[in-house]
Amino acid sequence: MICFAGKKKGSSAKEGERVKLLEEELEAIMYDREKQSKAYERDFMVFAFKEAEWKQEKRKLKEEVKRLKKLVEEKEEIVKGLELGGGNKMVEECKQNVEEEEECNAYWQWQLSGGTATNFLLQQMREERALRDAAADKWKKLYLAIKSELDDLIQNTHPGGGLMYRRAAEEEENLMIQELKMELKLKEETINDLKARLVAAEREEFNRAREADILRQSLRIIGSNKKPSSFVPGGKGKPNFSFVRRVVKVRR
Repeated sequence: MICFAGKKKGSSAKEGERVKLLEEELEAIMYDREKQSKAYERDFMVFAFKEAEWKQEKRKLKEEVKRLKKLVEEKEEIVKGLELGGGNKMVEECKQNVEEEEECNAYWQWQLSGGTATNFLLQQMREERALRDAAADKWKKLYLAIKSELDDLIQNTHPGGGLMYRRAAEEEENLMIQELKMELKLKEETINDLKARLVAAEREEFNRAREADILRQSLRIIGSNKKPSSFVPGGKGKPNFSFVRRVVKVRR
């Protein structure tokens, strides 16, 4: 009886250790998954902030290019008017595009004074237009470079654009959650199976010990009813094992 109890205790301890190891492994997997999820969310937030900054910079560059383009067009209209030599038209354009009235009067005096002043003003306008064109070209190149870099980054990192990236991120997150749930379910099923096997083993050991105890009691009863001298090997005094089997069946 002590031997069976020791085996029962050892088997229970072994199964308990296995269950504990499985629980520790499950906790480690859940911790790693949570850590990966947090890192993924952090990277997503950084990318979202950068994308917002790039969009804002892109909008500013568009506005600056539009402003410079409008300014260049205005200067070109003035130069065209000067080259055509229209007096009244030039005065009206000068009043519309020059902010201060003194500059307009000075321009008109230069035009009346002869070709030298006109040529000087035309040269000044051409130089200013060249500077504006250079500035506009510089901003345009910068805008195109930033746009190209942003598009390449979006396509290389997450093909399909921001919306596709968000959908893919959500799908990946849902898939990861489903995998975690399935993994947790499998671990729980394994633990329940081990517990059921442990209970079955304990019940089997208990039944065996009970049967052995019943058998010992039956043999003791038979031995007390028979004299030691009356037992002869092969004779009528041998133990009646059919009676023992009936007693065991009744006890069960």
